[in-house]
Amino acid sequence: MNLAREQTLLPANSFSYVAYGLNVDSELECPGLFPGNGAADVRVRFGCAPERLESPKAEGPFFQAKPGQLLLSIDRVARFLVADGSDIVIEPAPGACEEVIRTFLVGSLFGALLHQRGMLPLHASAVEMGGGAVAFAGPPGRGKSTLAATFFRRGHRVLADDVCAVSLDGQGRPVLSPGYPRLNLRPDSLARMSIAPDDLPCTQNAAKRALPVGDGFSPAPVPLRALFELHTSELDKLEVAEVVGTEKLRLIRENTFRPQFLLGNGQLGRYLQTALPVVQQVRVARLSRPGDSFALDEVADLVELMTTQRR
Repeated sequence: MNLAREQTLLPANSFSYVAYGLNVDSELECPGLFPGNGAADVRVRFGCAPERLESPKAEGPFFQAKPGQLLLSIDRVARFLVADGSDIVIEPAPGACEEVIRTFLVGSLFGALLHQRGMLPLHASAVEMGGGAVAFAGPPGRGKSTLAATFFRRGHRVLADDVCAVSLDGQGRPVLSPGYPRLNLRPDSLARMSIAPDDLPCTQNAAKRALPVGDGFSPAPVPLRALFELHTSELDKLEVAEVVGTEKLRLIRENTFRPQFLLGNGQLGRYLQTALPVVQQVRVARLSRPGDSFALDEVADLVELMTTQRR
């Protein structure tokens, strides 16, 4: 990064936020995040990131990982280095969109950082319901964010979208820490809410836009009560199947955010220490809906009913 570019991109001051239960000092402004409330756990700064890691343990087309380090390279956006679960370095590409850089920061980069800290980042959306967190996971396009938006419209507060940070409290119980106060939604989902997509910021997924949720965001960690994996089927009605035993662990593993990041970072043991209490204490179920219809309100009614039932 040359001096002229650095002078153009670096802000005069850093900003203090809280995200995923961590206090963050950031040179990149992130409007919408809540103000920080203590000493920094994470520092985000502009600087030079390496072109490659030395002796990576895992790599793919866009990333390289080794214990304590992850390098993410996105053409025309930035090169990012995540280190030691506490530092994120951003080297922007010339002319990069700041909003796109920001979406990578609160998504993939924090997902990698949570892995490095031995937490369990789920690829899921979550809302607060009855004093606990209810998370929705599943393959792309199954409606995780859209269902969270439906609960948001029903008065439930949003906890996270895309990345859910799960850790253990002092009694060994799984808790979900709030992420970023927005929902990433496709234009058809926004149309159901009478919102024009062009009025909203872009995300790292070009097909989605970022909807701020404002006061509809829950700022405090809450116990993780339930995890629903969303599917479509050829059935003509909704179907729910409880997941038990070792199948729970497999489902959690398959819905871990960027599992390829985990392979090289040397934190598999700590990851399992968090995942196993989720297996033991959290209700997990598969929810299948007809493939030709979303039936949002019907799905939401069923989830609300199941969540309020005593186990």
